[in-house]
Amino acid sequence: MAHSPRKGSPARWAAVILPPLCLGGLLAWTAGAFSPSAISPAHFMQRFHNAGAPGDGFRRAHAKGMCATGWFDPSPEGQALSRSGIFKGKHLPVMGRFSLAPPLPYLPDNPAVARSLSLQIRSSTGDDWRLALVDVPLQSMRDVADAYAFFGAAKLNPTTQKPDPAAVQAYAAQRPWLKTAFEQAKAHQQTSDLTNDTYNSLDSFILTDSTGKKTAVRWAVVAQEPFSPAEGSGANDKNYLFKRLVQTLNQRPLRWDIVATIAREEDPVNDPSQPWDEADQKVTVGTVTFTKASSEDESPCGSMVFDPTILPDGIGVSGDPLLALRSTVYMRSYATRSAEHKAPSMVTPGDVTNPTLTTDGKGQ
Repeated sequence: MAHSPRKGSPARWAAVILPPLCLGGLLAWTAGAFSPSAISPAHFMQRFHNAGAPGDGFRRAHAKGMCATGWFDPSPEGQALSRSGIFKGKHLPVMGRFSLAPPLPYLPDNPAVARSLSLQIRSSTGDDWRLALVDVPLQSMRDVADAYAFFGAAKLNPTTQKPDPAAVQAYAAQRPWLKTAFEQAKAHQQTSDLTNDTYNSLDSFILTDSTGKKTAVRWAVVAQEPFSPAEGSGANDKNYLFKRLVQTLNQRPLRWDIVATIAREEDPVNDPSQPWDEADQKVTVGTVTFTKASSEDESPCGSMVFDPTILPDGIGVSGDPLLALRSTVYMRSYATRSAEHKAPSMVTPGDVTNPTLTTDGKGQ
Protein backbone atom coordinates (compact mmCIF):
# COMPACT_ATOMS: atom_id res chain seq x y z
CA MET A 1 0.00 0.00 0.00
CA ALA A 2 1.39 3.41 -0.97
CA HIS A 3 2.01 5.94 1.77
CA SER A 4 2.13 9.71 1.39
CA PRO A 5 5.53 11.24 2.10
CA ARG A 6 5.55 13.67 5.00
CA LYS A 7 6.02 17.36 4.29
CA GLY A 8 9.70 18.21 4.31
CA SER A 9 10.78 14.56 4.39
CA PRO A 10 13.44 13.11 2.04
CA ALA A 11 10.65 11.24 0.25
CA ARG A 12 8.89 14.56 -0.33
CA TRP A 13 12.17 15.97 -1.65
CA ALA A 14 12.35 13.08 -4.07
CA ALA A 15 8.83 13.75 -5.26
CA VAL A 16 9.83 17.37 -5.87
CA ILE A 17 13.22 16.78 -7.47
CA LEU A 18 12.49 13.79 -9.68
CA PRO A 19 9.84 15.27 -11.92
CA PRO A 20 11.16 18.49 -13.44
CA LEU A 21 14.18 16.75 -14.91
CA CYS A 22 12.35 13.82 -16.45
CA LEU A 23 11.03 15.74 -19.39
CA GLY A 24 12.35 15.30 -22.65
CA GLY A 25 15.78 14.96 -28.57
CA LEU A 26 19.22 14.62 -29.20
CA LEU A 27 20.14 18.23 -28.37
CA ALA A 28 22.28 17.50 -25.33
CA TRP A 29 24.01 14.61 -27.07
CA THR A 30 24.98 16.66 -30.11
CA ALA A 31 25.89 19.64 -27.93
CA GLY A 32 28.30 17.52 -25.92
CA ALA A 33 26.36 17.63 -22.66
CA PHE A 34 26.82 13.88 -22.36
CA SER A 35 30.12 12.05 -22.63
CA PRO A 36 29.49 8.74 -24.47
CA SER A 37 32.09 7.01 -22.33
CA ALA A 38 30.53 8.22 -19.07
CA ILE A 39 26.88 9.30 -19.23
CA SER A 40 24.33 8.61 -21.96
CA PRO A 41 20.53 8.85 -22.26
CA ALA A 42 20.44 5.10 -21.64
CA HIS A 43 22.19 5.64 -18.30
CA PHE A 44 19.46 8.09 -17.31
CA MET A 45 16.75 5.60 -18.35
CA GLN A 46 18.31 3.02 -16.02
CA ARG A 47 18.41 5.48 -13.15
CA PHE A 48 14.77 6.37 -13.70
CA HIS A 49 13.95 2.67 -13.58
CA ASN A 50 15.87 2.36 -10.32
CA ALA A 51 13.88 5.32 -8.99
CA GLY A 52 10.59 3.50 -9.56
CA ALA A 53 9.59 3.96 -13.22
CA PRO A 54 7.91 0.63 -14.07
CA GLY A 55 7.85 0.75 -17.87
CA ASP A 56 4.61 -0.76 -19.23
CA GLY A 57 4.35 2.02 -21.81
CA PHE A 58 4.22 4.84 -19.25
CA ARG A 59 6.30 8.00 -19.14
CA ARG A 60 9.45 7.68 -17.06
CA ALA A 61 8.21 10.56 -14.91
CA HIS A 62 4.87 12.33 -14.56
CA ALA A 63 3.47 8.86 -15.16
CA LYS A 64 -0.07 9.35 -13.80
CA GLY A 65 -2.01 11.94 -15.75
CA MET A 66 -5.11 13.12 -17.56
CA CYS A 67 -5.68 15.24 -20.66
CA ALA A 68 -7.58 18.48 -21.19
CA THR A 69 -8.42 20.57 -24.25
CA GLY A 70 -9.30 24.19 -24.77
CA TRP A 71 -7.82 27.32 -26.27
CA PHE A 72 -5.29 30.12 -25.75
CA ASP A 73 -6.02 33.82 -26.14
CA PRO A 74 -2.85 35.95 -26.33
CA SER A 75 -2.62 39.45 -24.92
CA PRO A 76 -1.27 42.61 -26.61
CA GLU A 77 1.55 42.53 -24.03
CA GLY A 78 2.59 39.10 -25.30
CA GLN A 79 2.69 40.34 -28.88
CA ALA A 80 4.89 43.26 -27.77
CA LEU A 81 7.44 40.87 -26.20
CA SER A 82 7.61 38.26 -28.98
CA ARG A 83 7.14 38.23 -32.75
CA SER A 84 5.81 34.67 -32.57
CA GLY A 85 2.60 33.88 -34.42
CA ILE A 86 1.39 32.31 -31.17
CA PHE A 87 0.75 35.83 -29.86
CA LYS A 88 -1.07 37.04 -32.99
CA GLY A 89 -3.99 34.64 -33.06
CA LYS A 90 -7.17 34.14 -31.10
CA HIS A 91 -8.68 31.01 -29.59
CA LEU A 92 -5.61 28.96 -30.56
CA PRO A 93 -6.12 25.23 -29.83
CA VAL A 94 -4.51 23.90 -26.65
CA MET A 95 -3.74 20.33 -25.63
CA GLY A 96 -2.88 19.97 -21.95
CA ARG A 97 -1.88 17.19 -19.59
CA PHE A 98 -2.22 17.39 -15.81
CA SER A 99 -0.13 14.87 -13.90
CA LEU A 100 1.49 13.84 -10.67
CA ALA A 101 5.22 14.28 -10.89
CA PRO A 102 6.64 10.92 -9.68
CA PRO A 103 7.30 8.00 -12.05
CA LEU A 104 4.53 5.88 -10.51
CA PRO A 105 1.47 5.47 -12.78
CA TYR A 106 -0.76 4.01 -10.07
CA LEU A 107 0.14 6.41 -7.27
CA PRO A 108 -2.92 7.42 -5.21
CA ASP A 109 -3.58 11.14 -5.23
CA ASN A 110 -2.34 12.87 -2.08
CA PRO A 111 -1.46 16.45 -1.15
CA ALA A 112 2.23 15.75 -0.52
CA VAL A 113 3.08 14.97 -4.15
CA ALA A 114 4.33 17.56 -6.63
CA ARG A 115 2.11 18.16 -9.67
CA SER A 116 2.75 19.18 -13.24
CA LEU A 117 1.06 20.67 -16.27
CA SER A 118 2.21 20.31 -19.88
CA LEU A 119 0.83 22.36 -22.77
CA GLN A 120 0.90 22.38 -26.55
CA ILE A 121 -0.34 25.59 -28.20
CA ARG A 122 -0.58 25.74 -32.00
CA SER A 123 -1.29 28.61 -34.38
CA SER A 124 -3.12 28.39 -37.71
CA THR A 125 0.22 28.93 -39.49
CA GLY A 126 1.91 25.95 -37.82
CA ASP A 127 3.61 27.57 -34.85
CA ASP A 128 4.07 24.97 -32.10
CA TRP A 129 4.77 26.00 -28.51
CA ARG A 130 5.24 23.34 -25.83
CA LEU A 131 5.60 23.97 -22.14
CA ALA A 132 6.50 21.54 -19.37
CA LEU A 133 5.77 22.99 -15.94
CA VAL A 134 5.68 21.90 -12.29
CA ASP A 135 4.25 23.44 -9.16
CA VAL A 136 7.53 23.80 -7.24
CA PRO A 137 9.27 27.19 -7.21
CA LEU A 138 12.85 26.23 -8.20
CA GLN A 139 14.77 23.41 -9.86
CA SER A 140 16.64 21.29 -7.30
CA MET A 141 19.59 20.78 -9.64
CA ARG A 142 21.57 23.22 -11.74
CA ASP A 143 23.27 21.08 -14.39
CA VAL A 144 23.71 17.59 -15.86
CA ALA A 145 26.17 16.56 -13.14
CA ASP A 146 23.66 17.43 -10.42
CA ALA A 147 20.92 15.58 -12.27
CA TYR A 148 22.87 12.39 -12.72
CA ALA A 149 24.05 12.43 -9.11
CA PHE A 150 20.54 12.87 -7.82
CA PHE A 151 19.12 9.96 -9.76
CA GLY A 152 21.82 7.80 -8.25
CA ALA A 153 20.64 8.91 -4.81
CA ALA A 154 16.98 8.42 -5.76
CA LYS A 155 17.24 4.66 -6.19
CA LEU A 156 14.34 2.99 -4.40
CA ASN A 157 14.93 0.62 -1.52
CA PRO A 158 13.24 -2.65 -2.63
CA THR A 159 11.74 -3.13 0.83
CA THR A 160 10.41 0.36 1.60
CA GLN A 161 9.90 1.43 -2.04
CA LYS A 162 11.31 4.82 -1.07
CA PRO A 163 14.69 6.47 -1.66
CA ASP A 164 17.31 6.06 1.04
CA PRO A 165 16.86 9.20 3.18
CA ALA A 166 20.59 9.34 3.92
CA ALA A 167 21.44 9.30 0.19
CA VAL A 168 19.00 12.10 -0.60
CA GLN A 169 20.21 14.16 2.35
CA ALA A 170 23.82 13.61 1.28
CA TYR A 171 22.96 14.84 -2.22
CA ALA A 172 21.68 18.09 -0.71
CA ALA A 173 24.48 18.46 1.83
CA GLN A 174 27.17 18.08 -0.85
CA ARG A 175 25.62 20.87 -2.94
CA PRO A 176 25.38 24.07 -0.90
CA TRP A 177 24.41 25.97 -4.05
CA LEU A 178 21.03 24.18 -3.89
CA LYS A 179 20.24 25.36 -0.35
CA THR A 180 17.69 27.98 -1.46
CA ALA A 181 15.98 25.55 -3.83
CA PHE A 182 15.53 22.99 -1.06
CA GLU A 183 14.31 25.61 1.39
CA GLN A 184 11.71 26.90 -1.04
CA ALA A 185 10.58 23.37 -1.90
CA LYS A 186 10.04 22.59 1.79
CA ALA A 187 8.21 25.88 2.36
CA HIS A 188 5.98 25.52 -0.71
CA GLN A 189 2.30 25.50 0.31
CA GLN A 190 0.37 22.99 -1.75
CA THR A 191 -3.09 23.88 -3.04
CA SER A 192 -6.21 21.81 -2.53
CA ASP A 193 -6.63 20.89 -6.21
CA LEU A 194 -5.13 20.78 -9.66
CA THR A 195 -7.61 23.51 -10.58
CA ASN A 196 -6.16 26.24 -8.33
CA ASP A 197 -2.47 25.40 -8.61
CA THR A 198 0.26 27.49 -10.26
CA TYR A 199 2.76 25.71 -12.51
CA ASN A 200 6.28 27.01 -13.24
CA SER A 201 8.69 26.52 -16.12
CA LEU A 202 11.74 26.67 -13.78
CA ASP A 203 13.96 27.05 -16.86
CA SER A 204 14.28 30.38 -18.68
CA PHE A 205 13.60 31.27 -22.30
CA ILE A 206 14.50 34.11 -24.66
CA LEU A 207 11.77 36.12 -26.39
CA THR A 208 12.55 38.11 -29.55
CA ASP A 209 10.25 40.94 -30.63
CA SER A 210 9.61 42.38 -34.09
CA THR A 211 12.65 44.68 -33.81
CA GLY A 212 15.03 41.91 -32.76
CA LYS A 213 15.10 42.91 -29.09
CA LYS A 214 15.64 39.91 -26.82
CA THR A 215 14.13 39.42 -23.37
CA ALA A 216 14.86 36.58 -20.93
CA VAL A 217 11.81 35.23 -19.08
CA ARG A 218 10.60 32.46 -16.83
CA TRP A 219 7.01 31.26 -17.23
CA ALA A 220 4.33 30.72 -14.62
CA VAL A 221 0.87 29.39 -15.50
CA VAL A 222 -1.25 30.97 -12.78
CA ALA A 223 -4.73 29.69 -11.90
CA GLN A 224 -7.61 32.14 -11.85
CA GLU A 225 -9.38 29.91 -9.31
CA PRO A 226 -8.92 31.16 -5.72
CA PHE A 227 -6.24 29.59 -3.56
CA SER A 228 -7.28 26.97 -1.04
CA PRO A 229 -4.72 25.05 1.04
CA ALA A 230 -4.26 21.31 0.74
CA GLU A 231 -4.62 20.74 4.48
CA GLY A 232 -7.89 18.92 5.03
CA SER A 233 -8.57 18.69 1.30
CA GLY A 234 -7.75 15.01 0.89
CA ALA A 235 -10.29 12.38 -0.06
CA ASN A 236 -10.44 8.61 0.16
CA ASP A 237 -10.77 8.30 -3.60
CA LYS A 238 -7.38 7.47 -5.11
CA ASN A 239 -8.11 9.74 -8.11
CA TYR A 240 -9.73 12.59 -6.20
CA LEU A 241 -7.57 15.34 -7.73
CA PHE A 242 -8.35 14.29 -11.28
CA LYS A 243 -12.02 13.60 -10.64
CA ARG A 244 -12.48 17.01 -9.04
CA LEU A 245 -10.88 18.57 -12.12
CA VAL A 246 -13.43 16.74 -14.30
CA GLN A 247 -16.29 17.76 -12.00
CA THR A 248 -15.31 21.42 -12.24
CA LEU A 249 -14.92 21.32 -16.03
CA ASN A 250 -18.36 19.76 -16.28
CA GLN A 251 -19.70 22.86 -14.53
CA ARG A 252 -17.61 25.65 -16.09
CA PRO A 253 -14.40 26.42 -18.00
CA LEU A 254 -11.15 26.74 -16.05
CA ARG A 255 -8.60 29.44 -16.85
CA TRP A 256 -4.89 29.99 -16.23
CA ASP A 257 -2.91 33.13 -17.10
CA ILE A 258 0.50 32.59 -18.68
CA VAL A 259 2.74 35.08 -16.89
CA ALA A 260 6.27 36.00 -17.96
CA THR A 261 8.70 37.12 -15.27
CA ILE A 262 11.14 39.42 -17.04
CA ALA A 263 14.77 39.03 -16.04
CA ARG A 264 16.91 41.94 -14.98
CA GLU A 265 20.64 42.05 -15.59
CA GLU A 266 21.54 40.54 -12.22
CA ASP A 267 19.15 37.58 -12.45
CA PRO A 268 20.81 34.15 -13.02
CA VAL A 269 19.16 33.38 -16.35
CA ASN A 270 21.05 30.13 -16.99
CA ASP A 271 20.75 28.62 -13.49
CA PRO A 272 17.26 27.19 -12.77
CA SER A 273 18.16 26.42 -9.15
CA GLN A 274 18.46 30.09 -8.18
CA PRO A 275 15.62 32.58 -7.57
CA TRP A 276 15.15 35.79 -9.46
CA ASP A 277 14.45 39.11 -7.78
CA GLU A 278 10.93 39.33 -6.34
CA ALA A 279 10.69 42.85 -7.77
CA ASP A 280 11.07 41.65 -11.38
CA GLN A 281 8.34 42.80 -13.75
CA LYS A 282 5.59 40.27 -14.45
CA VAL A 283 3.59 40.39 -17.68
CA THR A 284 0.51 38.32 -18.57
CA VAL A 285 1.06 37.20 -22.17
CA GLY A 286 -2.26 35.38 -22.54
CA THR A 287 -4.83 33.07 -20.98
CA VAL A 288 -5.41 29.33 -21.37
CA THR A 289 -9.01 28.15 -21.09
CA PHE A 290 -9.79 24.46 -20.59
CA THR A 291 -13.29 23.19 -21.30
CA LYS A 292 -13.03 19.39 -21.53
CA ALA A 293 -11.11 16.58 -19.83
CA SER A 294 -10.37 13.08 -21.12
CA SER A 295 -8.47 9.98 -20.08
CA GLU A 296 -5.07 9.83 -21.72
CA ASP A 297 -6.07 6.35 -22.92
CA GLU A 298 -8.45 8.11 -25.32
CA SER A 299 -6.52 11.30 -26.13
CA PRO A 300 -3.49 12.19 -28.29
CA CYS A 301 -1.95 13.82 -25.24
CA GLY A 302 -1.19 10.36 -23.84
CA SER A 303 1.60 9.79 -26.36
CA MET A 304 2.56 13.42 -26.99
CA VAL A 305 6.09 14.58 -26.18
CA PHE A 306 5.89 17.85 -24.26
CA ASP A 307 9.50 18.77 -25.02
CA PRO A 308 10.00 22.35 -23.76
CA THR A 309 12.57 23.02 -26.49
CA ILE A 310 9.91 22.67 -29.21
CA LEU A 311 9.37 26.38 -29.73
CA PRO A 312 8.08 28.73 -32.42
CA ASP A 313 10.03 31.57 -33.97
CA GLY A 314 10.18 34.40 -31.45
CA ILE A 315 10.66 32.10 -28.45
CA GLY A 316 14.06 30.46 -27.95
CA VAL A 317 16.00 28.51 -25.37
CA SER A 318 18.37 30.16 -22.92
CA GLY A 319 21.80 28.84 -21.97
CA ASP A 320 20.28 26.77 -19.15
CA PRO A 321 21.95 23.32 -19.50
CA LEU A 322 18.92 21.45 -18.16
CA LEU A 323 16.81 22.40 -21.18
CA ALA A 324 18.98 20.31 -23.48
CA LEU A 325 18.99 17.48 -20.97
CA ARG A 326 15.22 17.55 -20.60
CA SER A 327 14.79 17.36 -24.36
CA THR A 328 17.16 14.41 -24.65
CA VAL A 329 15.57 12.46 -21.84
CA TYR A 330 12.04 13.16 -23.07
CA MET A 331 12.82 11.80 -26.50
CA ARG A 332 14.60 8.72 -25.16
CA SER A 333 11.64 8.11 -22.84
CA TYR A 334 9.25 8.41 -25.78
CA ALA A 335 11.26 5.94 -27.87
CA THR A 336 11.38 3.49 -24.98
CA ARG A 337 7.71 3.63 -24.03
CA SER A 338 6.58 3.53 -27.65
CA ALA A 339 8.17 0.09 -27.96
CA GLU A 340 6.27 -1.23 -24.93
CA HIS A 341 2.71 -2.47 -24.55
CA LYS A 342 0.81 0.32 -22.81
CA ALA A 343 -1.05 -0.74 -19.67
CA PRO A 344 -4.32 1.06 -18.82
CA SER A 345 -3.99 4.40 -17.10
CA MET A 346 -5.16 4.79 -13.52
CA VAL A 347 -7.45 7.66 -14.54
CA THR A 348 -9.76 5.68 -16.79
CA PRO A 349 -12.35 6.81 -19.36
CA GLY A 350 -14.96 5.71 -16.79
CA ASP A 351 -13.54 8.17 -14.25
CA VAL A 352 -14.11 10.97 -16.77
CA THR A 353 -17.62 9.81 -17.66
CA ASN A 354 -18.56 9.34 -14.01
CA PRO A 355 -16.25 11.39 -11.75
CA THR A 356 -18.14 10.64 -8.55
CA LEU A 357 -15.78 10.39 -5.59
CA THR A 358 -15.78 7.17 -3.60
CA THR A 359 -15.77 7.32 0.19
CA ASP A 360 -14.49 3.88 1.18
CA GLY A 361 -10.85 4.29 0.18
CA LYS A 362 -11.11 1.50 -2.36
CA GLY A 363 -12.22 3.41 -5.42
CA GLN A 364 -10.23 4.69 -8.31
